[in-house]
Amino acid sequence: MRFIDDFFETKFKIFGVEIKIFDLLFFTIISCLGLVFRLSLYDIVSGDYKLAFADWMRECHEAGGFAYLGIKPGVSDASTFDYNCMFQYVIVILHYIGGGISDMYLVKTVSVIFDYVCAVTIMRITFKATEGNVTKSLIAYGAAMFLPSVVLNSAAWAQNDAIFTSFVLLSLLYFMKGNDNRAFIYLAFAYSFKQQAIFFMPFVIIMWLKNKIKIRYIFWIPVVHFGAMIPAAIAGRSWGDLLGIYGKQVKMFSRLTMNYPSIYTIITSDLSKATRSILISGGTMATVIVLGIIAYYSYKIKNEVSFEYMITLVIFTVEVCCFCLPAMHERYGYLPEILAVVYAVINVKRVPICAALQMITMMTYSRYLFGSTVTTLWPLSCAMLVIIMIIGYDLYRQMKKMEASNV
Repeated sequence: MRFIDDFFETKFKIFGVEIKIFDLLFFTIISCLGLVFRLSLYDIVSGDYKLAFADWMRECHEAGGFAYLGIKPGVSDASTFDYNCMFQYVIVILHYIGGGISDMYLVKTVSVIFDYVCAVTIMRITFKATEGNVTKSLIAYGAAMFLPSVVLNSAAWAQNDAIFTSFVLLSLLYFMKGNDNRAFIYLAFAYSFKQQAIFFMPFVIIMWLKNKIKIRYIFWIPVVHFGAMIPAAIAGRSWGDLLGIYGKQVKMFSRLTMNYPSIYTIITSDLSKATRSILISGGTMATVIVLGIIAYYSYKIKNEVSFEYMITLVIFTVEVCCFCLPAMHERYGYLPEILAVVYAVINVKRVPICAALQMITMMTYSRYLFGSTVTTLWPLSCAMLVIIMIIGYDLYRQMKKMEASNV
């Protein structure tokens, strides 16, 4: 064997896991290339940054930092801030970091940091699901680092879906480890950052029905959610204002779809606001019914719950939420899209599913970020429906297989 091979095959332990020098080199190179890739996109100025984040940073600077937390959104000459206060705290921290760094670079860097948290957590989930396979775990890490939906979201768009997704992924990891208390704490932080964390709840409910989750720890969600509001309340925001943020977000958009390839792309956009409101209410209830049927069937099938089943269930239920719920943004598929990496690494036959999700996302992202040759979304909706049905059938096969082995 060559000297270089001996060197690459040298083993050592990190956090109790035995890895080789070659594994560490791969991890390091991928991490560095991931950063270089993101930095190359930092000068892209998205509409969301110009219309939202830039204003929030400016208002924070004008308020002098901490006082920004007390500004009431939505009134004349006041903040346009419509996120929950957790991200507002991030804005204040960035104000104090400053140092002559571009506000846009600062905002993007926060999201990029959480890109790494997401990728590392994906690696850890893969390690758990594959019973300690280091090679597959590192492949999952590399794939997660370079997913178009992940890179464009943070480095080009300046959006922050990586933040709440990191906490949801950590929640899933600790549910897999059987540490429900810690899992719910992470889920609470996810919900405090973004309301879209609620898409993870169908999985939680089904796991509780199958007696795999202790639901008593759910109290962490209101505790953390309310606790996160205390600094803003001290700064002058009213509790009514703070508690009503998510309710106002729900009412903010009246379009049936916000560039997500959902079932609603087949409906004309020329409907009156009153008609759209009726369809939004009906579509929401229909989604609850669909998820209820899935939960009912999942409970009736007495199958063993494997890690693979848990991962598939999260992807399936979140995709069902995004596809069936009205007023969905294209970014809302972020969680199942990044988790699909683990889904594919576990079984290489699923790689086309992961790739198809990324292709659809690249088309929808490009429509907003750069302009796209894709002028209509309904063909993408058809493709998304096929993908959801394939994942659903895979979930069904896993359940029936584990039910048979459990007899």
